[in-house]
Amino acid sequence: MPLRVAAVLYERAVRRRLVRPPQSPTCPVIVVGNLVAGGSGKTPVVTALAEALERAGFNVSIISRGYGGRAGNLPVAVSADSIASQVGDEALELHRRTGRPVWVCRRRAEALASACAEGAQVVLSDDGLQHVALPRSFEICVIDARRGLGNGLCLPAGPLRQPVERLETVDMVLVKSGPASPCNGLPGTPFTLETDELEPVNGHARPPQRGSEIDAVAGIGDPESFFQALEQRGFRLRRHPLVDHQPITESMLSRLAGPVVMTGKDSMRLARKHSGRARSDLFFLPARANLPAEVLQRVVDHVREFQL
Repeated sequence: MPLRVAAVLYERAVRRRLVRPPQSPTCPVIVVGNLVAGGSGKTPVVTALAEALERAGFNVSIISRGYGGRAGNLPVAVSADSIASQVGDEALELHRRTGRPVWVCRRRAEALASACAEGAQVVLSDDGLQHVALPRSFEICVIDARRGLGNGLCLPAGPLRQPVERLETVDMVLVKSGPASPCNGLPGTPFTLETDELEPVNGHARPPQRGSEIDAVAGIGDPESFFQALEQRGFRLRRHPLVDHQPITESMLSRLAGPVVMTGKDSMRLARKHSGRARSDLFFLPARANLPAEVLQRVVDHVREFQL
């Protein structure tokens, strides 16, 4: 009962966020967020959209809150020399995966201003659906079909950051589905996350063969989804779920027999002093969002129409 009361109070507090921010951005701003606390596949979606927009000829920049880092109220540009403890693991992964400029700041509107000042024609925001100070022209909400919307209640009695009605005000809903988790009646366009072959964190070590026993490390919003992906590839797992954005330390790795397999996001949090040089059996599983052609086309069309 106390949690339900708290959930009601929380929902009242966020009711004003059901209405999209009235500010108009100076360039197309596409926010990719979710309603459920935790991971849903937002970052791979942002990566796929950035690549599609770049292919369409647009100069794309990305903004992020920089969760897990020390981003303050002044915008910081992510660079090849940045580390996750400064700019956040998701922002660092986005920069390395896309090669596009990435700006992090607690005040997303300030990050947006910096991106526009540097010549961005379109800006993608990794998360920020609930950030009312950020102007936007297009909203995408990503839902994980495996977890759905939980019990439909807001925090702390349920997993929702906002009431379900928020889905009625976004421009697009994407549902991350798979063989074991179809859309389950959720509204939206299904897409899948596809994984490639294991890659060494550093160097050219040979990945473990399918059927091998491995230490699976996952510090993401939904570690079980990663573990299931590895099991589907035939690995036998020693599971090591971590808190989202949790640092991966030298002492933590030293207790694992290996080989160690983690997500791409986890690999961003490896301290430089042990980022593969201390041991050669660290690997990550690349994942990419396979978005339907009509989804990519609709986003590209939005950007073109905005510029008319």
